[in-house]
Amino acid sequence: MRSAFGSPNFGALVLMSRTLTTCYRTIKGSLSHSLENHFFRSLNQNNKESLSYKRNIHYQSSPLCSSYRSRRGDDYTVLKASSLQHWFKNWQDLRKNKLTASTFGLAVGFWPRRRVQLWLEKIGAIEPFTGNLATCWSNIKEEEALERYKLITGNSVLFPHFQVHDRSGSGDDWLAASPDGVVDNIVYDLPSRGVLEVKCPFFRSEMRNAYPWKRLPPYYIPQAQGLMEILDRDWMDFYVWTPNGSSLFRLYRDVEYWETLKFVLHDFWWNHVQPAREIYANSFITEPLTQLSHLKPEPRHELCGYIVHESKRLVDNSKLLVREINGKIQDY
Repeated sequence: MRSAFGSPNFGALVLMSRTLTTCYRTIKGSLSHSLENHFFRSLNQNNKESLSYKRNIHYQSSPLCSSYRSRRGDDYTVLKASSLQHWFKNWQDLRKNKLTASTFGLAVGFWPRRRVQLWLEKIGAIEPFTGNLATCWSNIKEEEALERYKLITGNSVLFPHFQVHDRSGSGDDWLAASPDGVVDNIVYDLPSRGVLEVKCPFFRSEMRNAYPWKRLPPYYIPQAQGLMEILDRDWMDFYVWTPNGSSLFRLYRDVEYWETLKFVLHDFWWNHVQPAREIYANSFITEPLTQLSHLKPEPRHELCGYIVHESKRLVDNSKLLVREINGKIQDY
């Protein structure tokens, strides 16, 4: 009898999970333990203000950029250590001149202040976001999460390169994505093509009490639909890993949602970013928020409310396939 994943031995895989996970952790344990100790030492040695989960962006009234700057940026040096970087996605230079799926929610205005910050990054007025404690935690834990996902589902995962959306010369090469993985299955003799997104949420000092989500946050939907569109995939496995368990959600591609989202992204990129970037690159601009105010986007796009509503609808339509706590499948 086939499981929800199209794999015949799902029950056996679950029963084997503790044994195989123990073997995996034994092999990798020494390195992981060292990295985690280094990670949490960094957390304890820096105060909450300088190593906040958020970037602690604040407004400066007079200096260059009159604008947004990272507070005490030098305190983040430890986070740039090679051991805390992503194990294969080192694509910062490729991302600079693209609007990538992970920023789609920002470009819409899900977080109003971050929309203007993203605009400043893309025109070259401030340095792009390079990471914080949350991203470093995700970087060092994603490989373990991937092994757990493969164990639970029986799926093989491929790791594509940075993806640019330029299907059939559509002119959409300003859109891009950096997927965590892709999954190609055969279900009932038909191809089933999905994309994998892995999240390892960071709970600061409460990691021992961290449990996987029962419901997807709506703000991940723009990224999810963008990944499915750019990679031309029909569904997404959205996998959430914590030290105490994991959740697996299944999302499906929604063409109408994407068309609305793309309209908003197009407006942000071509009516705000591109013209401002050209002026900024060819002029002496010291106060972009004032000198380029005619091109600065509003904190929220006028369609933001509608996209938030539709994102909640897609969350309601998503399926929680598996939620396991300490190796035990939870019933729903």
